[in-house]
Amino acid sequence: MTTLLGTAAYTPHLSANNTKSAKTEVSQKALMQSSIIDFDDNQLPDFVTASSGSTLSLSSTRYIMGQQSLKWEWQAGSTMTIEHPITLVTDKVASKTWGRKATQVLSFWIYNETPVDDYMIVDLGRGLGPSGAPDAGIKVKMNFSGWRTVGVSLQNDLEGREIEGIGFDDNAEGESGGRSTIAGGAKSDMDSIRFRAPLKAPAGIFYIDRVMLSIDDARYQWSDDHVKTRYQIPEINFRLPAKLPAPTAGEIAAADDIRGALIRVFTEGQGGENGLVVVDNREKLRAHFAALKIQRDADGQLSGRHIITDKQKVLYQPEFMDDIDQQRFSDYVLLGDYTTLMFNISRAYQRSTSEEVRQELADMYILMTQHLLDQGYMDGSGLVTTHHWGYSSRWWYISAMLMANELDKHQLRQPVSDALLWYSREFKANFDMVPGPESSDLDYFNTLSRQHLALLMLESDPAKRVALLKRFGEYINVALSQTPPGGYDGLRPDGTAWRHEGNYPGYSFPAFKNAGQLVYMLHGTPFAVSDEGRAALKKAMLSAWVYSNPATSLGLAGRHPFNSSSVTLFQDAFRWLALTGDPKTGDKVDKALAAAYLQITETPESESEAIFGVRIAPAELPQGNWTFNGGAFGIHRFSDKMVTLKAYNSNVWSSEIYYRDNRYGRYQSHGAIQVLPYGNQKEIGFVQDGWDWNRNPGTTTIHLPLAELDSPNTHTLMLRGNHPFSGHSSLSGKYGMFAFKFDAPSMPKFDSSFTARKSALETENRLVLLGSNISNNTGKYATETTLFQHGITDKASDLWVNGERITALPYQRALEEGDWLIDGHGNGYLLTKGAKGEVRRQHQVSANDKSRDPTEGNFSLAWLDHGAKPQNAHYEYLMVLEATPEGMQQLATNYRAGKKVYEVLRQDASAHIVRDNVTQTTGYAAFSSVTPDEGVVKNIAQPAIVMTQMQSHGQLKISGVTPDLNMTRTTKATPLAIAVTLNGQWQATENNPQVSVKPAGEATQLVFTSYFGMPQEVTLKPMN
Repeated sequence: MTTLLGTAAYTPHLSANNTKSAKTEVSQKALMQSSIIDFDDNQLPDFVTASSGSTLSLSSTRYIMGQQSLKWEWQAGSTMTIEHPITLVTDKVASKTWGRKATQVLSFWIYNETPVDDYMIVDLGRGLGPSGAPDAGIKVKMNFSGWRTVGVSLQNDLEGREIEGIGFDDNAEGESGGRSTIAGGAKSDMDSIRFRAPLKAPAGIFYIDRVMLSIDDARYQWSDDHVKTRYQIPEINFRLPAKLPAPTAGEIAAADDIRGALIRVFTEGQGGENGLVVVDNREKLRAHFAALKIQRDADGQLSGRHIITDKQKVLYQPEFMDDIDQQRFSDYVLLGDYTTLMFNISRAYQRSTSEEVRQELADMYILMTQHLLDQGYMDGSGLVTTHHWGYSSRWWYISAMLMANELDKHQLRQPVSDALLWYSREFKANFDMVPGPESSDLDYFNTLSRQHLALLMLESDPAKRVALLKRFGEYINVALSQTPPGGYDGLRPDGTAWRHEGNYPGYSFPAFKNAGQLVYMLHGTPFAVSDEGRAALKKAMLSAWVYSNPATSLGLAGRHPFNSSSVTLFQDAFRWLALTGDPKTGDKVDKALAAAYLQITETPESESEAIFGVRIAPAELPQGNWTFNGGAFGIHRFSDKMVTLKAYNSNVWSSEIYYRDNRYGRYQSHGAIQVLPYGNQKEIGFVQDGWDWNRNPGTTTIHLPLAELDSPNTHTLMLRGNHPFSGHSSLSGKYGMFAFKFDAPSMPKFDSSFTARKSALETENRLVLLGSNISNNTGKYATETTLFQHGITDKASDLWVNGERITALPYQRALEEGDWLIDGHGNGYLLTKGAKGEVRRQHQVSANDKSRDPTEGNFSLAWLDHGAKPQNAHYEYLMVLEATPEGMQQLATNYRAGKKVYEVLRQDASAHIVRDNVTQTTGYAAFSSVTPDEGVVKNIAQPAIVMTQMQSHGQLKISGVTPDLNMTRTTKATPLAIAVTLNGQWQATENNPQVSVKPAGEATQLVFTSYFGMPQEVTLKPMN
């Protein structure tokens, strides 16, 4: 047993009222180790005493940590005191030590046998005993039975107690001079915690266990019905009118159909749910149930292993625990595992036809439910916090729906429904079903949207159930169809899907799966989602199909590099949504979604009619070019290759770096250009083991030691740029232009002098890649632009260098202008315009992004070397998809003869302008206003990306956009006007209301309305 000594053993004492006295030389472990009092010894601790009228003993009847608790038999107003030094740790010191916003928390568990409509008073002070004056404290409403936990911040949640005899008193004339007491507060030398029993009951019994002082995340000490803290988490309110219309027979039948569909989803097949392990074997179910040690004694009292959510573990700081506490803590059961077992039992119950088996399963389920409620998972019980609730609890909702009839038999349906509704308050913005900025939370769709529907099915009143289902369908429609303001979660008009204030497949892909399933289950009922909601979801899903191959690139991986999301994760959603019909044409089957489903699942056309009722050919892999400035990226696809061109700006973050996730992810969006062949990423060499984090494909970086590349923050870093301009544009759905305007931030571990301008023109199977103004003051490490990096595998092996096939390992060669190579994926690279670099096949040692543990592997890679402290360095090279040695040799020969397939017209800080000579497509990356020296574009008035293509009969196709989303983190995006002046007089062949075309003397003035970074284009013809 540890004691409160854990934060009291070092000096000097830290006063909550005097942060200047904090001494930071205390070791992290000494401060972070939780101080735990449990009651698992053979005798009562001598530092625990009771006043007259109270009796203390150790009890094995109820417990949280270990096998015993402190049994306190009290009379009204009697006290129990724990005497031990308490050293305060200020929020400032706790936060600095932990590296995140933190606070010191006092928490304890208490079991009440009989509810009392009164408060227990908990006081902290010095030498309190039964009657000493306290310094601070809290009050706990005891109107409950079962276990509850209390957790309060010592610096922020304690109430100061009045101290008598200090302050002003009456004057000699008897006039009031002011207060004779002052408010107290927590003191640095407190040594006692006193519990005073309620006054409104003559006597009772409390069980107390696991009294703890610990460092916790400062955001997560939530108020509940029993104790008030600084955080009030509002409850869900469905706002149903007192009098509801009687539901029709059709509405009741539709509700029953939806319930039946939900049951089938979760009981048929093998689940297919993200992270869910389905167990069908009854012996395994029995064994898992027995491991919980739940039992009811002869007096009907429950006991069993303690249940805790994954996020509640943080309160204990388990990595700093001593061995004894760690052993006892390890006996806890995670709520996620517990409710998964509840689901598997309920699933087996639904699938069984044996009454004997069903009864056995029902008995297990009911006992688990009773134990869970007894453990404090009840309406009104905050459990200190239940943030990220959905990840731990999602299977409780579903199992409760599956076992509703059994819950009814034991009068548990309403308590369970009430508890689930209470804990869903974290998602109040969703469960209230009121449209608003937070309505489109992707984590809600990911973890609790179907659970929300299951919870509504627990409503026993048909009128209420139908009313709630109507509101649910309307709400889901708004959640899908709206464009939320600022960085709020939800779908965006360009096809991106935002979570954590940016496009995030790691969250959106599982959200798509569940949203598609919901839309399908509601379809054809009075609660169906409208065309608008279905159309928005369709756009987002088809966009995801475009930017996946079948997984997304490293630039879109969020905080999980090399664990990129795959479109296969939500492949069934394409089928479900397709079967709800085409929202635009009204056809019964959406053929675009159906064709995508067949392609993703590799289902032949011959099987399509059995699935969709009509014969549909599988789609080919997407081909062409797309712009997604909601994520500051573009996609260019040719054959089975997908090129992701990824930037960041002041609206779109670069990467998500946590303390233990993606530590080395600084360069994830650093003008990255990654070619991803179709297939398994591991098989084609995109693996973490041995990966050089400084050399993400396409990026221009300072090649740092990993210790320097590691995040400068001790918690989250989601770096944004200094400019709203960086992103992508497209023309005709075929060609693209990428632009990255980089100026490094001023923060630790970054060279704030580092600048670069990068671009790429994408046409057919060719990309022209340019860099300029590459400068920094780092003399210790080289600056590089990486051409490619991939692991050496059976599917990504040999290189070609200037006509020679390279199989040697290791291999190293210098590169210079005119050299060419082909990587293991068949992508060619022709170095032009003074380029110098290096190509290698080598064994690499790196580090894991989470643990920093060493990793290693064999890799092929090549890069351009800009040297140390480059000043206005530049680069130029050609990338060829599906390259052959013969084709690359011909390109190199033509280049040396002065015949290029492209021309660089400008390459400086103001603009990169490049023309593809084959397609006559020109890309203008205007980093600022620019007046080109030649060509049809006379002037671009502000930062923008403009593309032109001369066509037959003298026509000109032109597109324009700014990647600037013109928004803040809380306000909606609004359109921007992009002014482009053309040489000559032109007129539109067909009107585009988003592009104004007006004559301006011998020139033509175009104004593009750029909304959310979506390119607008128009075809022009000369005016005769």
